[in-house]
Amino acid sequence: MVSDDFYRALEDRFRGSRELIKSRQSVYLPLVEALANRVQKKVLDVGCGRAEWLELLGERGVPAEGLDLNEDFVAEGKRAGLAVFSADAMQYLAQQPDQSYGLISAFHVVEHLGFENLLLFLREAYRVVDDGGAILLETPNPANLVVGACNFYLDPTHERPIPSILLSFAAEFSGFKRVVIVPVNRGFLQNNLELMPTELSGASVINKVVSSLDQNFMQAPDYAIIAFKKAGNELVEVADSLVSDSPLPVSAKETEDVNALLERVIEAEAERAALRAEAASAHAQLHDAVARTDDTQLRLSEAQGQLSEAQGQLSEAVGRLQFLQARLADARERADAAEVRANNSAQLQRAQELEAQLHATQARAAAAEDLAHRSQQHVIALLSSSSWRLSAPVRTVGTLMRKFRGSPRAVNGTVKLVMLHAVAYVQCRPVLKQRVANLLAKFPRARAFVARYVGFATAQNVVAGAPLAPVESTEGLTTRGRAIYADLAEAKSANTK
Repeated sequence: MVSDDFYRALEDRFRGSRELIKSRQSVYLPLVEALANRVQKKVLDVGCGRAEWLELLGERGVPAEGLDLNEDFVAEGKRAGLAVFSADAMQYLAQQPDQSYGLISAFHVVEHLGFENLLLFLREAYRVVDDGGAILLETPNPANLVVGACNFYLDPTHERPIPSILLSFAAEFSGFKRVVIVPVNRGFLQNNLELMPTELSGASVINKVVSSLDQNFMQAPDYAIIAFKKAGNELVEVADSLVSDSPLPVSAKETEDVNALLERVIEAEAERAALRAEAASAHAQLHDAVARTDDTQLRLSEAQGQLSEAQGQLSEAVGRLQFLQARLADARERADAAEVRANNSAQLQRAQELEAQLHATQARAAAAEDLAHRSQQHVIALLSSSSWRLSAPVRTVGTLMRKFRGSPRAVNGTVKLVMLHAVAYVQCRPVLKQRVANLLAKFPRARAFVARYVGFATAQNVVAGAPLAPVESTEGLTTRGRAIYADLAEAKSANTK
């Protein structure tokens, strides 16, 4: 059981000053004044406590009386000249006649009763209040999480918090026809929550979070139900006017920031429009430049085509010039040849003879070369024995002389060619060469014949492919003679290889 002095000290510490409580309770004055003008009956304040509500009604000329079980509160109220007396609420109401009061009020009382006593209290209040009257019950709001989880339990005499919906239903269940729920005392909270201006990006999401915090943590710490005995009571509109959503204010600083941001956005849009105009102008200039570039490239392509055509014509002219130069050179050569033939017909005739001889000699040389090659293979086989190598030249010469008996000139040429190959063969073999030298030493005439006819140096040069004997000059020959000479020299070189 809590003593009266403890409870009085507890009220003084945590409930707030009398001036603060009167300021909070003044929200109900429009309803009470309107009701007093219509019903003309007293107000009964159950659990009047320090009697701030009775004092406030007295200041407005509304007759009222209060009752409380705390003797300290009752004594203080009487000293203040208020109609306060000590009594149990349930017993006092049970003793009152029907419809004896215009308004029954109870500030922070119902949470002390327990739910069964609360229903009894509501039934008795319904009987005692005038048909045109109402009841006003204020209690802590458990929808405010701080109140419901903590502040409610600062009073050790509290039974349990009562949600507004439950208390409203209990009043209707007890017979009241119209109930208005009024959140109160929210303005006395230190609520620093503010909404962001909707113009800001993400403001809707953030404002939802802020509103959720406000609705759960920062809801009105108290609420009251105003229950009317009759549904058609004209004072219902007055009660409804006491209900305020108390929306959160929009942050003034953020609004200033948004306005400044909007100004910057407008400036940026203007700058963007100017940049777009510049970009459009630059794009037009670029388009003109591209058109001019395309025209230039077209003219360049035409010029390149003309250049290619000119180069083709130049190449054709160069070829024609070279052809004409060749014809001119040939004409000059023919002129020179004609001049030579005119001035020196003897030399021309001699050159023609030499040309014929060279052709004949070339043919004979080719035939002899072929024959010598085939003979050489045979000779190499025969020369594998010493006696055959010594007698081979003699037999070969005799055979060739018999074969070419009808043509002494051909015989001499063939004999000479064969001897040249024989001498070259002997020259390449030192041992055989020494033996042949010893043999020829015994026959001076034969050695003189060989030396005089071919000679070892000459034979070696012919077989080794030595170059033709140098010609002192071909200046005296005709163009045709110089060509024949060159062909003979090339053929000779090929044969000796």
